[in-house]
Amino acid sequence: MQPVILNILSVDDDEIDRLRLRKLCRKAGMEAEFFEAANLDEMRQQLDKEQYDLVFLDHNLGMDTGLDALKLLLTHEEQVQAVPIMLTSVTSYQTAVKAMRRGCADYIVKEELSVDALIKSIASAIERRALYGQLSSARASEKELKRIFQRFIVGCGPDLRLLLSRTLAGVRVVKSQTRQDDVVPPSVLADVSMLERSCRDLVAFMDDLDSVIEDTRAVTARATPNLLQ
Repeated sequence: MQPVILNILSVDDDEIDRLRLRKLCRKAGMEAEFFEAANLDEMRQQLDKEQYDLVFLDHNLGMDTGLDALKLLLTHEEQVQAVPIMLTSVTSYQTAVKAMRRGCADYIVKEELSVDALIKSIASAIERRALYGQLSSARASEKELKRIFQRFIVGCGPDLRLLLSRTLAGVRVVKSQTRQDDVVPPSVLADVSMLERSCRDLVAFMDDLDSVIEDTRAVTARATPNLLQ
């Protein structure tokens, strides 16, 4: 069985740090093609040439930052499968947290960089990315289902409610006349009662859909401020 060869991109303006990362990847037993970029311009060129499995982003990139590099990676159409890992200094912990909130899979403190730390970070990043992928798929399915419900309620709801209201009114008239005349066969009266019950069930179903849509809007409204923080 052929080993899996990973494409790894290191974005770091320090040549010595890039060399150190390459050596640690080899010591970790990784079969990889290693690519390098010292700044965002070189990173853009590399992103256009290859598709990457792992991208290590140094936080300090001269005039730019690792957050700028992260945004460039996440918005590149050909790099949707790339797993970004931020390399930070001890004093950049808050920046690392911010990077993860913006889509970075993990971070490594440079001063603590070792073979073990590298392996743990890569494994954690890949697992986290896989979990996010599953959650995103589930959320997308749920969102599409709620979108269909909303379209139904907005597009068909008013007309259907009017039709159900008229049907229920007609059923009540028929049942009232039946009680007075006593000439309608029991089987027909049973069908009329079933129709009335079905109309009521449909009205209740539409009320439930309205509640689901309103709850979704409320949750989205509460979540939006948190996402902007």
